[in-house]
Amino acid sequence: MATPSSSPTPAPPEQAAEPPSSPSTFTDGAVSGTLPATEAFAVHYPGYPSSPARAARTLGGLPAIAKVRSSDPGARLELRFRPEDPYCHPAFGESRATTGLVLRLSRRKGAAAPRAEVVARVRTAYHFEDKTGHQETDDGDVMMLVPPLFSVKDRPTKIALLPSSNAVSRTMHRGVVQERWELKVGPTLALPFNIQVVPEKINWEDHVRKNSVDWDWQMAVCKLFDERPVWPRQSLYERLQDDGVHVSQNQFKRLLFRAGYYFSTGPFGKFWIRRGYDPRKDPDSRIYQRIDFRVPPELRNLLRTKDSGPQKWAEMCKLEVMPSQSFIFLQLFELKDDFIQEEIQKPSYQSMCSRFTGWFSKPMMKTLRLQVSIRFLSLLPSEEAKSLLRNAHELIERSKKQEALWRSERSKEDDVDEEAPATHTGTEDQVGLNNSDSEDMDEEEDEEESDGYDSPPMAEGFRDFTLDDSYALGQGFSNGYLEEVLRSFPLQDDGQNRSGDAPNDAGGSDGEFEIFEQPSGDDESSDG
Repeated sequence: MATPSSSPTPAPPEQAAEPPSSPSTFTDGAVSGTLPATEAFAVHYPGYPSSPARAARTLGGLPAIAKVRSSDPGARLELRFRPEDPYCHPAFGESRATTGLVLRLSRRKGAAAPRAEVVARVRTAYHFEDKTGHQETDDGDVMMLVPPLFSVKDRPTKIALLPSSNAVSRTMHRGVVQERWELKVGPTLALPFNIQVVPEKINWEDHVRKNSVDWDWQMAVCKLFDERPVWPRQSLYERLQDDGVHVSQNQFKRLLFRAGYYFSTGPFGKFWIRRGYDPRKDPDSRIYQRIDFRVPPELRNLLRTKDSGPQKWAEMCKLEVMPSQSFIFLQLFELKDDFIQEEIQKPSYQSMCSRFTGWFSKPMMKTLRLQVSIRFLSLLPSEEAKSLLRNAHELIERSKKQEALWRSERSKEDDVDEEAPATHTGTEDQVGLNNSDSEDMDEEEDEEESDGYDSPPMAEGFRDFTLDDSYALGQGFSNGYLEEVLRSFPLQDDGQNRSGDAPNDAGGSDGEFEIFEQPSGDDESSDG
């Protein structure tokens, strides 16, 4: 189809058109021309795709590739070898600066050597690091690598292996002991929650000179433990100061060491407990459990706006001032909140003290944690805080209904148990398995197990964060079904469970190791 002609616009005399640059070529080993201005990027594909179209599809398609290219320079390119599988775990390609050229090869008829023409420059390349590239084996042993689908990370990561809790407790014990008679005192610091027997009282009066300063200090600490069997460390220290007992931190450690002990994890983790008293056997100890609060990531910048100095423990327990740290844990007994005090005084329906929720049910612990969040969030005027506050109010109402339903079901079970004779004759650990709240295998409790009785992380970096709990993996399945699944795992020839499935024994050897997270700055590592 012809188009109407138009008169061309002549170029000004002073702007004469530049002659087109000749492309850069390689012919017979000689280079001629100039490099083109066109740029391209390269992908070091870790495989042999059946076609370029298939390779582009595994990389998410051309729109996904273009989106990565137009976003942040550090954005990673995702590769899914099975793009049709929604559960395929992606491999990530990192962009690196490079210097390369894209060549178009051709050979004319009768020519002996090919001709290469440079069509683009390459300044960026994406590399996919495989797992086996960083691993070495001895004597040709086959490596057993976790499939990427079940792996948390897409490349090898070094982990810190620390001794078992028993060895840690003994090491901390040696750091506190100063007198010869104290060497005979068993471990009392950072004890595992599943220890069978708690430390008994010691006759420190036989070794400390009466009417001395050390005697008066020790008596003051013991009187406070008689007043209350479980104390947060900072609360006990401030109470001594209010009573006129002024000691250094090192002296305070020795006083606590003689009068109490503490668990490394559990509902009383890091709280000092009177020697001879086991809160795991006393349902009334539920009022002394710990409760935590994590400041949401979007509100943590408000904590850095002003530095008000260290906060007193008593002031934090009033719930009237926003904490200066992003994570704190308090004692239920000390919180100045009518709702919390009313709830913790109600009788416990738990038959066992759970490592994760203590003498409370999971809905009740969630309700108490949300109440603390509501008190703190109501102190902030920002829109983000108001949005989280509305969400917390909705969740706490839902949690209250779940708690009421749970209590109703437990009451019915108790009525049935009174009518029918008890037939269960298992051990204490087996009874704990039948506790509907003691061993809930959900993501929240998996994270709580790593750092004690802490609430799940606030999903830092995710804007769609809510205060709701994650979905429980065991929801919808009876305990009997889960127990049958667990018992179906293979046993050794002697009929015993494999060592990896054995429970953590409090009397294990020093050769046993556990995996620990990096301790945070909020942990009271100085207790020992």
